[in-house]
Amino acid sequence: LAQVLAQDSRASAVSSPRGNMSLDARKSLDSVKKVVSSIFNRPLQHREAPQELDPEVSDFDIDDPDDPALSPSDNLLRRCDSMFIAMSSFELSREFPEVEINPRLVFDNPCIESLAQAIHSLPPSTSGDLGKLHGSNRAGSGGSVVSLTDRIRPFTQLMDASQDADEAAEAEMAFAQKIQTMRKGPLHSPSAGDCYFRCTDGMECVLLPGGWVRIGTDSDPEALEDEGPSHNMELSSFLVDIEPVSIGAFVRFLNMVKPSRDVLLDWCLLEEDDDRTSHVPLLETADGWKAKPGVPLSWPMILVSWYGANAYSLWAHGQDWHSYKSAAQSFLPTEAQWEYAARGPEPARFPWGDAEATPELLKVCWDMSVYDGESHVSTPLEKLPLVAVNVQLGMSPFGLRHMAGNVWQWCRDTYHPNFYLSSDASLRDAFNSEDGPMKSERGGSWVGPASLARSSSRRGRAPEAKGRCLGFRCAAPSSLLEDLSTTAGSEVSL
Repeated sequence: LAQVLAQDSRASAVSSPRGNMSLDARKSLDSVKKVVSSIFNRPLQHREAPQELDPEVSDFDIDDPDDPALSPSDNLLRRCDSMFIAMSSFELSREFPEVEINPRLVFDNPCIESLAQAIHSLPPSTSGDLGKLHGSNRAGSGGSVVSLTDRIRPFTQLMDASQDADEAAEAEMAFAQKIQTMRKGPLHSPSAGDCYFRCTDGMECVLLPGGWVRIGTDSDPEALEDEGPSHNMELSSFLVDIEPVSIGAFVRFLNMVKPSRDVLLDWCLLEEDDDRTSHVPLLETADGWKAKPGVPLSWPMILVSWYGANAYSLWAHGQDWHSYKSAAQSFLPTEAQWEYAARGPEPARFPWGDAEATPELLKVCWDMSVYDGESHVSTPLEKLPLVAVNVQLGMSPFGLRHMAGNVWQWCRDTYHPNFYLSSDASLRDAFNSEDGPMKSERGGSWVGPASLARSSSRRGRAPEAKGRCLGFRCAAPSSLLEDLSTTAGSEVSL
């Protein structure tokens, strides 16, 4: 099971055609393949954005070994960065308007041959349906039990090519970096329904509608004093990551920004005398940072401080990460955004409603005697009971994964137990921006009981703190979608 959960689901297997071919009969599979190959290859040869293509008159020859930089069987995800994939997806959409094409299609069919076959067999385009994409909203504890292997969703977060043992690391990294400097495009590209892909790291994001929401609780018997009073507030619409940021994605971030040793100690490394050093999931090599052997790249990033989480959030949104110690600009969710994203506009104990927590719904510690005191310190890193971020557990009404359990998640706010008593907590898009010694975290984890995974549960830690049960996800205002010329500046990011 661990191997299955650790798999990078971006395999190049091709599904059988679904029903009748929807593309015009004149467009043979070979012509589709020619267009796909031209879109992905021409920018590499001519160093310019792809133009409108006519496969009947194009002088591009997919069969000429001296022509394509990418052969039909090359894995696109190992050779191209997310910006290139997103922009190429737009070009594919313009070439094949009869069908619905988004970056997910490339992630699921990551070579020219399989992508062309997938496009050729697509049904006629229909509008996306968020409910169909993510399944039912409020899931109770009843019904048939679904195995974790059946809950694995496509893993779209981009990772360094150097993480793949089947590729020559240096050649692949050089290729990907060359492509990245060639192209700029929108920060987010549309997917199905209210979903978007963030082009800097491949993260799928969900657009949550704004409106009046109720935050906190007055009635939960397990609630602590800092969870109330319950209050109404208005939230603007915003984007939120569908899952926590993975180890693989964080490694890629480190290899792109190349922080100093002091900065790394701020973010994700521990001093040598810290007894948790064996659980740091990162390893520095001559070729850059990698995940330690045996550590699934799809696990959530752990032992990352608020500083490290904030730095990633800035970088992922095209901003200067050097100001990572300040919350003045941050793309971490506020506590209010996080709670709304977890359970919806009305109070509920958990993301799935008020039904009791069960192992089929979330990953927490079901036997606290196993992890009390220091007993889990000796557990090998690869044996920690973490779950891959793309496994459907802790599901929110919006289709977000791990909004309860697995790892705690940093929020933008300064934590104060009495913040909800202040009038500021009821302002539009409120968050605690005051200076203070602690930052907020939400969601519960594999270390603690289910009661800490309730949607209103709050607590705080010092921003430099790092935990084996602590990760993060990003959020961003929906205004980033209003101007599609918004770009992730590679000069700043690198």
